[in-house]
Amino acid sequence: MEKLIKDNLLYILIVAIAFFGGIYAVYHFGYQAYENLSEASSKKEELTSKQQRLEQIKKQKASEKKEKKKEAQSGKIIYEVLGQQFSADASFGIMFENVLSNITNAGLRIRSIDYNYSPAEDKILQTNTPGYNACELSFVTVGNYTQLQNFLKNLAKENYLTSITELYLEPYEKDKTILISSFKIRLYTKTI
Repeated sequence: MEKLIKDNLLYILIVAIAFFGGIYAVYHFGYQAYENLSEASSKKEELTSKQQRLEQIKKQKASEKKEKKKEAQSGKIIYEVLGQQFSADASFGIMFENVLSNITNAGLRIRSIDYNYSPAEDKILQTNTPGYNACELSFVTVGNYTQLQNFLKNLAKENYLTSITELYLEPYEKDKTILISSFKIRLYTKTI
């Protein structure tokens, strides 16, 4: 048996080196594979948590946009006139034009118009806040029910704050489909 071992010593040595080399390789590469798997697992968990956080941020931004949109849709703004080039009375020019164009676009005919640049019962003017102005526009129109409805719809669609403080409707005696309407509309501006 000794002779057999001596004759095959080289083969035994090669087999032993291959065996221990194989064990080392399996251990070394197996450990690396385990480390890589652990790292990939932790990166996957990190990626999942970041994706969830990203989704939360997206939902939060979307809800903020919806809230801002609702605020913008539900509330009207006061018309601001930039610069000191306009007096408080002159700041209502565009607002007057909007109301008058809404009246004519609806098909109503204007009988009379009156302006009051400082209505005494206006809450904004009573606060004496500098820069805020109010004007009450009183007018009488003639038209049918559909034309009046179109005017009121157009007035409600305006972006700027306007309020109808008084509305009086009376049918025309000779033709009940025609209305004589008395309005008082309050307009607001801010001069900066």
